[in-house]
Amino acid sequence: METVTTRIPEDDENALSELEAEMSADRSEVLRRLIRQGLEEWRKERALDLLGDHAVTLRKAAEIADLSYVEMLTLASEEGLDVGYTAEDLDRDLDRI
Repeated sequence: METVTTRIPEDDENALSELEAEMSADRSEVLRRLIRQGLEEWRKERALDLLGDHAVTLRKAAEIADLSYVEMLTLASEEGLDVGYTAEDLDRDLDRI
């Protein structure tokens, strides 16, 4: 595991202290969770942006976001992106199986 050192504003430090108490976790664990959550969100946003620009396929966007094909299809649908295949299409196809 890599060690990273950074400086943060005092108000962020106060928020971290509150999270430590709320989560009953030490500073390192809180920061690891926040970084992991932030990276997950960033991957999803990046995948949606690329998908919206038609720069990647739905399958590639799912890979970038580290989601299943169905999860990516659902997320794209929720964001109003036209991927040429809707969640309703998927439900219909699944009913046929």
